[in-house]
Amino acid sequence: MKPTCHECIEVKEIVKKKCMVQAALVLLLVLCFSCAAAQEAKDLTNACIISSPDKTTDKVHDGAYTSFWQSRTSEKPHLEFQTPEGESAQYLYIFFAEMPEAWSIEEEINGEWQPSIEGTTDYYHVLVALNGKNHFRLVGISEKKSYLKLNEVFVFSDGELPDWVQQWEPTPKKADLLLLVAHPDDELIFFGGTIPTYAVEKNMNVVVAYMSYSNTTRRSELLNGLWHMGLRQYPVIGDFGDVYMRSLDDAYAHWTKRKSRAYITELIRQYKPDVMITHDINGEYGHGAHKLCANVTQYCVEHSGDETFMPESAEKWGTWTVKKLYLHMGRENTIFMDWHVPLESMGGKTGLELAQEAYAYHVTQQSTSFTVTDEGRTGNAKFSLVYSQVGEDQIGGDFFENLGSSNESTPSEALEPEPTSTPTPDYDKVTADVEWPIEKPKVDAYGYPLSGEYVHSDDENGLWFYASPTLVIRIDRFFDAEQVLTWYEAQVFCDLNAERVGSILYNPSKPQQKHVQASLIAKQNQVVWGMNTDYYTYRVGRKTITGMVIRDKQVFYDRVPAANRRQFPNLDTLAMLEDGSWRVFHSDEHSAQEYLDMGAVDVFSFGPYLIRDGEINPFIAEMTNGKTPQPRCAIGMVEPGHYYAVLAEGRIRNISIGVSIAQMAELMQKGGCKEALNLDGGQTAVMLFMGEQISRIGKYDGGKTNARATTEIIGVGHSDLIDPDTK
Repeated sequence: MKPTCHECIEVKEIVKKKCMVQAALVLLLVLCFSCAAAQEAKDLTNACIISSPDKTTDKVHDGAYTSFWQSRTSEKPHLEFQTPEGESAQYLYIFFAEMPEAWSIEEEINGEWQPSIEGTTDYYHVLVALNGKNHFRLVGISEKKSYLKLNEVFVFSDGELPDWVQQWEPTPKKADLLLLVAHPDDELIFFGGTIPTYAVEKNMNVVVAYMSYSNTTRRSELLNGLWHMGLRQYPVIGDFGDVYMRSLDDAYAHWTKRKSRAYITELIRQYKPDVMITHDINGEYGHGAHKLCANVTQYCVEHSGDETFMPESAEKWGTWTVKKLYLHMGRENTIFMDWHVPLESMGGKTGLELAQEAYAYHVTQQSTSFTVTDEGRTGNAKFSLVYSQVGEDQIGGDFFENLGSSNESTPSEALEPEPTSTPTPDYDKVTADVEWPIEKPKVDAYGYPLSGEYVHSDDENGLWFYASPTLVIRIDRFFDAEQVLTWYEAQVFCDLNAERVGSILYNPSKPQQKHVQASLIAKQNQVVWGMNTDYYTYRVGRKTITGMVIRDKQVFYDRVPAANRRQFPNLDTLAMLEDGSWRVFHSDEHSAQEYLDMGAVDVFSFGPYLIRDGEINPFIAEMTNGKTPQPRCAIGMVEPGHYYAVLAEGRIRNISIGVSIAQMAELMQKGGCKEALNLDGGQTAVMLFMGEQISRIGKYDGGKTNARATTEIIGVGHSDLIDPDTK
């Protein structure tokens, strides 16, 4: 039976009223929950009375991690807290500078202090739930007299804690990925978005392990940075001392090979990672501790499955074999990570952005020149697969290629590897004829030593030689008695991912104001090989046409003359590009902006150019200048990464008269140069090796035999074997 219209109206009204009541209730609940959610915990620290027996407590909460508070030594050192009237403490947040043997929270009951909370020694930053205490103390526990040492403490009321308050979870028992670094902040500078991408976005078990925590301040900085990136599982922090190490041997002297191997092997066996990542074999910028991480990790990965190797950890954790090992940088089996992918779990921020933000928490390191970037010679996006039990990567862009998904989420689409801005040429042929004047060490496929530096200096026989994992240099001195000519030929082979031949300024902030000996510039910068440049400041001082002068992408001068002018020098140019290739041009062929657009880092202006596309400059035959024998020098490119330089001595009786421009061009062509430029000669011309001038200067200007002072050199390589302070 259908209701009447009157009944329908009544029903509708009842329903309407019920809906309104329900809506009101929902709104009230929403408001209540919103209020509850909006209630933030108060920071009561400054309002609390904090005391310790016979010890001021100013530094226990001064906002500076570089300072710390330490109690007096006693059998029961403690820090006492009294909350302000009407407030109670819900949380105590502690930054331990040193971890005590044990600790507890005590509260006063019937006039006696009694333990109420037993502390954990698992984390240096720890949050303690106090459950509304007003009067309590933090107590260090030891069987003998000891002390408490704290960086900071915070007291909070009930409510929602700030995001920066850390509540660490245990280190994973089984790691998908183990990231091993030498020092705090290395995980950001050299490994970029690895942690937020894999630990947070992909929800993998990532163990971050450090060799050294450096000091208590830097340990707090590393924890703050990791927390900001979303890591919640506590890292592993080693106890190796932090000192700058100039070489791998220096690192072994400080950290010892056995202790390092024991530590890294135990990491592998305890956490059983499928993938492991660590530093560049060349130490990124040459740091010995970084080299040690790469060197020892490779060895331990190969031996951690052998129970006879480091048997103590094998007995404790069993053996384990890592499936894949990546080193930062490298030349073979390289992949490129895209740290610019927005991470949904982190509000759309990219892994690189998060790493850059985390680096800001390393307050003590902000005065350094390091930056978090995926570009440049130590960019954090390039990795080399040096060990694999599952085959080589074919796609790239993912450390877990060929392993399947080891997490609940699906890895992001792999990226096609893009070529590096400084591709490594094929060194097989270009180093094949390099004779090693010493017992040849173990080398890689390109002829570079796997580790160490090898130096041979024989002035008597005219042979200088240097080899490292990124650089091979050979200089030969020749003498032709018939011509009365002495000249030097330098062959330079460098890994373009790590080395670049270019200008080295004596004073970069004021590049044209201070002139010194070229050897001093080489020595102070610990340059392996170098020579003079175009000496453009001579033209600046005489207020003549300067030519195109660019240094480190900074345009100094662009007053260019017409091509093939008869004046000497005619100011042709040599452009050294950031991909390692060199090109020569006529003086007016390009503007400064065009040079920068093509990727020029340094542009030198002297001339004439000697070789272009393998052919000698025909203008040389027409020149009226440059026909007399003089001290001269030139530099050229055989191919990117393989460079050739010649210096001919002159004005030295019975030893060397010098060469003409045409003779220098023939020498550069004979050396295989595709591009070559004549540089300033005379008193300017010098050849440098390991911070020392090896070429001689003829008598000039009243019998002077010193090289002309300059503001810069062309050079390559850095060696800690060179003492920058020697005269």
